[in-house]
Amino acid sequence: MQTPLKGSCQCGAVTYTVSAEPLFTYACHCHSCQKRTGSAFSMGLVIATETLELEGALTTWSRVSEQGNTNTRYSCASCGNIMYGIGDTSPELAKLQAGTLEDTSEVEPEVHMWTITKQPWLVLPERVRKFETQPDDGLELFQAAMDYRAQA
Repeated sequence: MQTPLKGSCQCGAVTYTVSAEPLFTYACHCHSCQKRTGSAFSMGLVIATETLELEGALTTWSRVSEQGNTNTRYSCASCGNIMYGIGDTSPELAKLQAGTLEDTSEVEPEVHMWTITKQPWLVLPERVRKFETQPDDGLELFQAAMDYRAQA
């Protein structure tokens, strides 16, 4: 992806710039993401938190994951659009919502997780690494993404 990446919420009150390439992109098929997005899955870009420069007022909401970790979502205070999330176990990483980018044409999930709860009608690409749940070691996701990039 061409950096810097730029994006905003639906109403434009929150804007951001990401100064470095994402560490990896993912699609999450867990029930929580399905509910949160009102869709079959969510798509995100894992970025270094320090590369995110954001302007605008945000609200937060936190939930505890199935593994017992707290995840905090940051949303536009005006329109409620979720912008990104940060987990308490890795505050140096942010999960940026892919749909908030100005240009989403280059976003392609390099890994799929929680495929055990994916919608049965959804067919995933063969060469993409699939995880039934979420690996305990985040480096597994990163390595899968690097393997995917190497095949491209």
